[in-house]
Amino acid sequence: LTDDAIKSNYDYFQKLQAAGMAIENHTLHHPRLNKLSLSRQQAEICGAAGIYEEVFGRRPTLFRPPYGLMNNTTIQAAGTCGMRAVVMWHANVENGTISYQDGDHLLPGDIVLMHFHSNMTADLQVFFNQVRQDHLQIGRLEDWIK
Repeated sequence: LTDDAIKSNYDYFQKLQAAGMAIENHTLHHPRLNKLSLSRQQAEICGAAGIYEEVFGRRPTLFRPPYGLMNNTTIQAAGTCGMRAVVMWHANVENGTISYQDGDHLLPGDIVLMHFHSNMTADLQVFFNQVRQDHLQIGRLEDWIK
């Protein structure tokens, strides 16, 4: 989650967390990290991690760079902020459509990106349909990253 997007509604995400959702890191302000210095990247990543630890009672350990833009400095910054993994994705579901980085279906282990917005119900239905069509099961990312 990006703190700018959720800071006015932490209680909504606290309810999702109580239902089993992990709260992970996506920076404070959603910048293009590959354009920032190490200290600015650390401020974005560590800043969100610190807030989420205070608000949600658990420090995030997974990090997704905004726009998928990163460099070696991003990996270094994420590590110094306690992130165990920098996560990228294979497919994106948005506005009721699924698109793929490569190919035309899901494979075991693929990570699917979704956003919290008004079309999320339609996005979830598209995702569930694709999972069934590809004969897969949904798993929690944090259960697979060692």
